[in-house]
This record gives sequence, structure tokens and C-alpha cells, in this order.
Amino acid sequence: MDALLKELPLHQGLARVFASLGQDAFWRALVDCLRLLVPLDNALAALMQQGRVPSLLADFEFRAVAGEGEDLADYCAGMYLLDPFYQAACAGIADGLHSLESVAPDQFQQSEYYLSYFRSVVGNGELQFLINHQGAVLGLSLGRQTSFSHAEFGRLLCVRDWVLAAMRRHLQLCALEVPAAQPAAGDFTVMLEGLGARLSERESEAARLILQGFSSKAMAQHMGISPETVKVHRRNLYHKLNVSGHAELFALLLRRD
Repeated sequence: MDALLKELPLHQGLARVFASLGQDAFWRALVDCLRLLVPLDNALAALMQQGRVPSLLADFEFRAVAGEGEDLADYCAGMYLLDPFYQAACAGIADGLHSLESVAPDQFQQSEYYLSYFRSVVGNGELQFLINHQGAVLGLSLGRQTSFSHAEFGRLLCVRDWVLAAMRRHLQLCALEVPAAQPAAGDFTVMLEGLGARLSERESEAARLILQGFSSKAMAQHMGISPETVKVHRRNLYHKLNVSGHAELFALLLRRD
């Protein structure tokens, strides 16, 4: 009996989730229910599709953070292009619960994007419930300043199936459709062109991979070239942009406007 009473808040939370399906209160009810299983600092529901700026459906911040709105504005203005989950969504990813570690490049946590932006906005740990929807991917991001433990990931894995089912049903009831037209969205090559230097296609690709947190070895594998050629592309793009490293490259990208 005592064990059942301890689970009562979770069952009550589930009832609120099901009662809010198809309504504006759904995302908050779902996030509040998940917070009964693991502590969270923030949550964000977004629809991601290649060639489009992510559509932010709901966002919640459980810390007192200055400049929160500016952070989301920066994200939609182009920072999403370096987001590992956005990249994974564009490349194709299966429905399920995914960790940041499973989708991020090998040196993501050493990248300036992570150190200067991601860590302060999302945190050191992130998990996402993802479902594919009409050629796009709907993600519910759960962020925290501290990494999620294996036990915490396991707790969320236990509720994965009903969370994904609830997300799908909510979309059906909302009749949310992904527009077929592809409006002009932030393209990484266009962003680099705005920096005033003419980079080759390979140099632009190298810049994107560097900023995403790929090591030289991983870049070589991704681009199908030798590590020595990667060094040539890196040296050339740094010279053309007059920067000394990836930290200055990221800072230059932030100042592009």
C-alpha cells in the first residue's frame, strides 16, 4: 500500500497528461509528469525539418536565467544549425528516447558552440523524446546543468512508449501539419558567405564540422578525405576569415550581423 501511495503523484500526473491531449496545456502537463521521475532545469518542444527554422511549440525554464528569450532568439537565428539533435533529425533518426552523447560529434563538449552557448542554454545533459511526423521530427528536449545518470535514463526509458504515444496522439488531435513549401531558412553556407569571405564548398563544410565539434579524424571520415587534406581546408578557411582557431571562428559567426 505504501508503494502505491508513493506512486500516486505520477498516476495523477498521467491523468493530467491524458486530459490535456490536443490542448495548449499538454506540453506543460507532460513535462511536469516527467519531472516527477527526474529533476529538470528546462524543456523545449520543437518541430525540426531540414531547410526550415525549427518551430518552437513550447518552452519551459525552471531556473532563474537572465536572457532566456535572447537565447531562444539566437537559436532560431542560426544556432540551431549546430545543434546535434537538429543535425540528427535532418540526417534521419528513429523514434525513441535519445541522449546527447548518442548524437553529438566526438569533440562536441570541446567545441566553442558547446562552451559558449549550448552549456548555458541547455546544460551539460540533454535527452530528447523524438518522433517522426510528416517528413519532420518532433522533439521534446529535457535539459539539465548536470548530466543524467544511467538510473535516470532508465526511468525515462521505462515510460518512453507512453510518452511517444501521447506525443503522437497530441499531434493528431491538434492536426499539426508540416508545410510542404520550403521557405528560406538559415543555411550554414549562406551564414558563412555573410562573413565576407569566399569559401569553397569543402571549406564551408569543414567550417561547419569544426563548429559542430568534430575532431580532425572524424572530419576526415565524414568528408571522405585524408586528415592531411582536412588540415589544408582548416588552414585555408582560417586564413580567408582571418581567425586563428575555432573559438575566433565561432565569435565571428556570432557577430555576422
